[in-house]
Amino acid sequence: MRKMMCAAILVLLAFGISMTRRPALAQDAPALVVVPTKATMLVGETHTFRAVGKDGRLRHNVRWGVSPEHAAKLTVNGDEATVQAEEPSSTVVLTAYAEGDSSEASIEIRSGTSLPIGTTKWSVTELPGCKTTKIMPAVPSANGPDIYVQEACPDGSYIRAITDDGRELWRRAISGPLAPVATRLEAKNEIAPGEHINVSTRSLCDEISPGMTKDSVARLAQGRDLRLGEKERLSNNWVFEEQNFRCTILFGEAGTVVKNKKVIFTD
Repeated sequence: MRKMMCAAILVLLAFGISMTRRPALAQDAPALVVVPTKATMLVGETHTFRAVGKDGRLRHNVRWGVSPEHAAKLTVNGDEATVQAEEPSSTVVLTAYAEGDSSEASIEIRSGTSLPIGTTKWSVTELPGCKTTKIMPAVPSANGPDIYVQEACPDGSYIRAITDDGRELWRRAISGPLAPVATRLEAKNEIAPGEHINVSTRSLCDEISPGMTKDSVARLAQGRDLRLGEKERLSNNWVFEEQNFRCTILFGEAGTVVKNKKVIFTD
């Protein structure tokens, strides 16, 4: 019955798509994008920008320009550009050029010693046709992202890895819940550019090893959007259910993992 219902839903979705205009897809993203896309700065402050391609990675051999030149000083460091705010202006435009492509970032420069409470210091434009569904901190790592942004697009979900100053490091298609496993996979170079991260093939159990404490396991569970009640915390036998898995974890008297078991759900 479940398979028949899924098949019926797919048929309806296919019919609906055929009757409507094809929306912009994430893979139709511009070949060149300056990130962050917008920034607000005080006179004297500096901010670093980069130009990325369709995969969110740094584009090389980029030429930069800023206008008006009297409002901001431009310094190019390798493939990135640093802007120093020199005069108040609401219309500063930073432009990147690479192999026939171009992209702009808008910068507002304000006077004073501090920005008003609630001011957005920087922002990154969503991918075409997509909506942001979740933002979560990344697992700290050298030269890694500080936050993950998950966007729902017509062709699926995407993760964008972004630093705390708005520079995008990479983006990937993802199946399943947003999870810290993406950070570890990226850090180990286990995923080639353009390859999909499919966290639905991994369970919480895959991230757990004997000797881990209850607190460390709880943090992993929270990263996978798995809730843990007070009654469970007091128990030495934890059970988590994900999209395709059930993970059972046994803790010893010292409160550390003794063993864990993964069960795959099948129809």
